[in-house]
Amino acid sequence: MSRRICSIDKMLYEILTECSGRSFDLHELQVEYSSRSNESDRPPTLKLFWLIYMQINVLKQLRLVRKEGSLTEGNIFFLDEHFWDYPFNIVDQLFLD
Repeated sequence: MSRRICSIDKMLYEILTECSGRSFDLHELQVEYSSRSNESDRPPTLKLFWLIYMQINVLKQLRLVRKEGSLTEGNIFFLDEHFWDYPFNIVDQLFLD
């Protein structure tokens, strides 16, 4: 059975693979992505948040990321052990128009 290959932004992929404890939250991803990219090389803040959010939702649908959380702590995402085995199409500057 074949599976669809997911495209992922190169910088986001690098950030995810460097997560300590294989866990992260969306705000941390956005801040780290912004700090690593030049201002001219990234979408505006709100658009960047939604692009990251949509990318994480795709990873959730592929069961490569799971979400855990509570009302007081917010949502924390965890990378599944199969994340590193998935044949991603890693695209440089995927989030740019």
